[in-house]
Formats: sequence, C-alpha cells, structure tokens
Amino acid sequence: MVESSLDELMVQGRLLPGSKVRLALSKIACAVPAGAPRPALATEQDVRQAFAAADSIAWSDSASGSYIQNELLDHLGVAQQVKAKGRQIPATPVGEILARHEAAFGCQQRSELQPVRGIDIVGDLPDSLQRTTPYAAAVVATSTRVRQAHAFIAFMAGPASRAVIAGTGLEPVAP
Repeated sequence: MVESSLDELMVQGRLLPGSKVRLALSKIACAVPAGAPRPALATEQDVRQAFAAADSIAWSDSASGSYIQNELLDHLGVAQQVKAKGRQIPATPVGEILARHEAAFGCQQRSELQPVRGIDIVGDLPDSLQRTTPYAAAVVATSTRVRQAHAFIAFMAGPASRAVIAGTGLEPVAP
C-alpha cells in the first residue's frame, strides 16, 4: 500500500505499532510511442527540452500527474507552453495513449508504464525532479495470525522477492 495511506491507518490504530516495513519505491518515468525518438532525461535542462519539444504530452490523473501539472511544469518554466499541448489523462494508463499515438511524450509511474506494449520507456525523471512514492506493508491490528503476517512481510522484503518487485517497475528497498 502507498506508505502515506498506511501511516494514516497506523495513526487510527488499525495496524500493529512497529510492524510497518517499506517494500518498494515507485518513480516517475517518461515514455514515447515505440520507435519514436527518445529525448534525453539526464538533467533538468534535458527534461525541460523534452517537454518543450514534444508535439503532444500526456500525464496521469494520479498523484504523479498532479505533481507534473501543478509543480514540475512550473519549476521547469514551461507550464504555459506545455499545458497548451498537454493533457491529464483520467482513468486510462498514459502508456495506452502513447501506444495509440494519441500523444508523443508521456509521464507516469514506471510501474504503470512498464506493462504497456507499443511504447518505449525513455527513463526516470532525474533525482532532482523525481517524486518517489514509497510502498509499505504492516500487520492489521485485529489479525489473528500476527506471526504469519510478520513472516509474509519479511518474505516480501527479503531477497527472494526483490527480482519480482523490480520486474514490476518498482525499486525494491534494501532491508
């Protein structure tokens, strides 16, 4: 679960205190339709240029998209230019919009872009622009199987799960 939501449940007393374990990080990545030119994303200037140069741009209506629309574009100084040719996509993965060539460039959490066929993931936003979403697990306070719940969370946080987590586009967190 998104760690901020888990923290709210912890405050409400619905989770066992001290049982929270961070499992993975989700980063914002950018993509293009398969075979399209791939803009550089290594620096803030590269990202600014990628947004400015794209004919059409899509971003999600989730937290990552809200960050792009309400903070990132302003920070890069391209908000007016990009908002005129960009759009926030409700209820459809940005990758699907790119695969259908309804946008030339798009950004969403890597884990949501990765399973979409017909796109090329260009890369993650650089750390200076990144908005990472942590995911965590915890034991429910009313659990009748606390020991098993702890064991399952330990397994999910352990080395056997790392490759599976990474395969989904999330970044496993080292214990």
